[in-house]
Amino acid sequence: MIILDLNLRLAYFIQPHLQDISLALVATCLVVYGDKVNGFLKNLMSSWVFIARVVAFILMCTFGYGLLTLWSQPLVYWGITHIDSDLSACFYPFLFLYFRCFG
Repeated sequence: MIILDLNLRLAYFIQPHLQDISLALVATCLVVYGDKVNGFLKNLMSSWVFIARVVAFILMCTFGYGLLTLWSQPLVYWGITHIDSDLSACFYPFLFLYFRCFG
């Protein structure tokens, strides 16, 4: 019972910061998997002319990742806020510990 009470208090503490947490999750995923996205695009554009590959890479890095962040952050936020209340008591402390250790 003490652990559940502690988890609920932590969940209430984290609740106002869910927008920032969802943005941090999206940014972290883009950093971790950005190399795979760039590799996929490199294979896709291998037959293109050099200048076109450079322009496509610049456009992907400037606009592509920004749009991915802008469009996926609300989806992650929606997913976090629509977790069942029984599960949220376990999920929010996990988020707190994750960002305490890795953030």
